[in-house]
Amino acid sequence: MNQILQAVQILKQGGIVAYPTDTAYGLAVDATNAAAVKKLYRLKGRDFNNPIHVIVPLGHHHTVVYDGEEARKLVKQFWPGPLTIVLSLKAKGQSWKMLSAGTGTLGIRYPDNSTAQALVEALKKPITTTSANISGQPNTYSVAQIKKQFAKSKLKPDFYLDGGKLKNTKLSTVVSLARGHVTILRAGPVSETQIKKVLRGKYKV
Repeated sequence: MNQILQAVQILKQGGIVAYPTDTAYGLAVDATNAAAVKKLYRLKGRDFNNPIHVIVPLGHHHTVVYDGEEARKLVKQFWPGPLTIVLSLKAKGQSWKMLSAGTGTLGIRYPDNSTAQALVEALKKPITTTSANISGQPNTYSVAQIKKQFAKSKLKPDFYLDGGKLKNTKLSTVVSLARGHVTILRAGPVSETQIKKVLRGKYKV
């Protein structure tokens, strides 16, 4: 069985998979599984008031969030790539309430990394894309760094998809299009200038 199929089996069983993206390593759980989402928050020591973004199978993001003309323009220009777009949440259920941290919005992205793409497309469901670290600790760019960081933790990732050592890249740019305003929530590889250029007159902050 190849690594992607093994990882998919782990996700289906409610496990946590560490995997490479086009920025740092991330941690995946099946985003529709509330127990797995809760386990992920515990693993990271992450506050439940902090949302966790997701990767959605290509062309299916409208099943999770409400998109519009601006979102479609950004998707066309920057996906696959290091841009997370925060939109109003459409999906219902306990797992989505947790992932959105009660904000009513959720960040979605589609990274430019073949392993990450293969994982979400094989599962055929959204996966989480929070960074593979303990909250407040440095981002990780190799499986060795992840294992070292979680060495003393009771909870550890259940499976590692090894994509080799990644370049030390900033995490994805996070842009919110919720509630009719365009706001950069986190600076990253895609610049504010690039986003403004695509949205032109639609840009309001």
